[in-house]
Amino acid sequence: RSKATVSVLYCSLNFFHQQEEKMADAIFQKMSAALATPVGKEAASKVNEIITYEFPDTGVSYVIDLKACKAYKGKCEDAAASFKMDEAVFVELASGKADPMGLFMEGKIELDGDTDIAMKLGKVLKKLGNAI
Repeated sequence: RSKATVSVLYCSLNFFHQQEEKMADAIFQKMSAALATPVGKEAASKVNEIITYEFPDTGVSYVIDLKACKAYKGKCEDAAASFKMDEAVFVELASGKADPMGLFMEGKIELDGDTDIAMKLGKVLKKLGNAI
């Protein structure tokens, strides 16, 4: 019975990670579409940098390329700023259910690179508003 319980827990955790990955992927797809609009291009041009998001819990990474006005699954070595967090934290953050500064202070978000670029990204995302 205990092996069955462990198996169910493992399957449940695996399912939730898959759902989070699908949600994060959908968010980045919407972000890419929003960046391709005239409003998105204008907002991105004010930053004109590359930012990455790494999710160590799932091993997935995404790139927000504000130079090319797109977001995609992948890696970039030349990023001006890189965020590292669990994918579930990103989903909470993107849905507005979590405070970014609070998560950063709790150590749930790590930032490597230019903090000014990271702050400017927040302004770009605000301009995109409901499109994401």
